[in-house]
Amino acid sequence: MSHSHDDSDAVKTKGKASRISTELLLSSTAPPPFLPDELITEILLRLPPRFLVQLRSVCTSWKTLISSSQFATDHLRHSIAAAEPSFSEPRIAYPRWWHKFNQFGDFSVRSVFENALTKGVCFEGKRDYNIIGSCNGLLCLVDADADNKHNNNVSVMLWNPCTGLTSQELEFEGLLNVCGFGYDHVNHSYKLVGIVNEEKKQKPHKSATRIYTFGNNSSWRKIQDITFDARWIENREGVFVPGSGALNWVIPCGANPFDPLVLSLYLGKETHSLFSLPYHKDMHYHLKTLQLCVLRNYLAVCFDHRKTHCEVWLMKEYGVAESWTKLAMIPQYLSIHVLPLYLWEDDVLLGTAAPYSRIIRYNLNHCNFKFPVIENHGDDMMKVAPLSKHSMAKRFHIYHESLVSPSHCGLLSSRSEMRWIRVSKSPCLQAHPS
Repeated sequence: MSHSHDDSDAVKTKGKASRISTELLLSSTAPPPFLPDELITEILLRLPPRFLVQLRSVCTSWKTLISSSQFATDHLRHSIAAAEPSFSEPRIAYPRWWHKFNQFGDFSVRSVFENALTKGVCFEGKRDYNIIGSCNGLLCLVDADADNKHNNNVSVMLWNPCTGLTSQELEFEGLLNVCGFGYDHVNHSYKLVGIVNEEKKQKPHKSATRIYTFGNNSSWRKIQDITFDARWIENREGVFVPGSGALNWVIPCGANPFDPLVLSLYLGKETHSLFSLPYHKDMHYHLKTLQLCVLRNYLAVCFDHRKTHCEVWLMKEYGVAESWTKLAMIPQYLSIHVLPLYLWEDDVLLGTAAPYSRIIRYNLNHCNFKFPVIENHGDDMMKVAPLSKHSMAKRFHIYHESLVSPSHCGLLSSRSEMRWIRVSKSPCLQAHPS
């Protein structure tokens, strides 16, 4: 009997202890459960970059972790593997050329598809920069006023709009004629390629192909010269294809500008090769109508076809001309043609209506156009009529948010070169990415 009584008391005691433990765990004054550092890191790696930037203020250890080069690299790897737009937010940046030469507009790709009204943010720099390319969340900016300088130099800067960090200004000798920015995944470095006019006063200009590896002690290096007539090139900024490690331009083949090829420059080996564009007997190319881009990490090309429609093709296996696959035939709507920017969920193409620089959406299944309303940029570009002929040309650049910092490349970085415009007579108000 005594044993039975003791057992009953033990059960009551255990129940009471369990109840007290649960109450303590649920109370607001109870300390949070302990999580190992490894588990915290794994959780943080699965959060979007913009949210992680805010979480840096939680504590010193989180700030150190999230700001580290290794964490940025691991997070980028998770982002690529996830292939989910919400994980690494795709955004569109562009220079606001006719408002102020040193300002940039920026808005979310997702908002163009999900909201009736898309709002953007505005940034302002200290110099007149142009965006020449993006890679892993970094935008490469080149002084847009370089051709008007009395000296023979060009200024370059890296900028991550998500973290707000920029590199120090880098000044190179020579004027960039054709250029490109990308990531060398073999040597794990970011590189700028340029066909440089070395003698500004000399006619014809003496040019050379140079490459710059962003880092502590890098400088312009000459590589194997790329020779072609740049006068026929409409877009002189190389298109970087993730995974291939290569920059791409459309160039004329020999003396015939109507028979172009794709020039591919591999950043790892710093060598180049040529491959053909999609072909069938009714195609008639002209360099002025060809546009390279990246859709779903594939190299893509868009061109006018007999001024009746545009064709968009994807290269399913990089560098293999036989792998060109037609994605869409888009009718020319009131004499405009689409320059692709982004493919949303495989059936809606986001692009610009050339030559009017109006953001448009084209549904590949239903074959219809939509013109999203984008405001709060203060440059009036988005407020004009959809097909206004008074809208000046504008280059839009897709980039994916990341935590990669210029300091991870061995460059000094700061927040002083690019500021978010918080207060302005023109309404550029939106929560800052960082």
